[in-house]
Amino acid sequence: MPALHALGALAVFAVVAVSAVVAAVSGLLGGSPWVERARIAALAVVGVEIAIGAVTYVSGARPADPLHLLYGLAALGILPLADSFATEAPPRPRAWVVAAALGLLLLVLWRLASTG
Repeated sequence: MPALHALGALAVFAVVAVSAVVAAVSGLLGGSPWVERARIAALAVVGVEIAIGAVTYVSGARPADPLHLLYGLAALGILPLADSFATEAPPRPRAWVVAAALGLLLLVLWRLASTG
């Protein structure tokens, strides 16, 4: 199960990186419905990865650093928090808020990898 969690972490990083690029390009071009789709895709893969991590934890495999669990919760909360800030924003500013949140999420994912 730890191997599946590690593979999932690579998938999460890839999806979040692509989503961040989509949101940033959309911000440059004036906004797009793809921003919301990219945000939902990133949130979905993070959620699946956290579920896999929870099963891994329950099965007895523990992270090297207990902060890994805190960073996992932070990763799950970043995108919904950003969405709450930009709910009524016009498309272009909303795209930039989502792009910034995805950039922050990439940093948290890097930290998760270093504590796992």
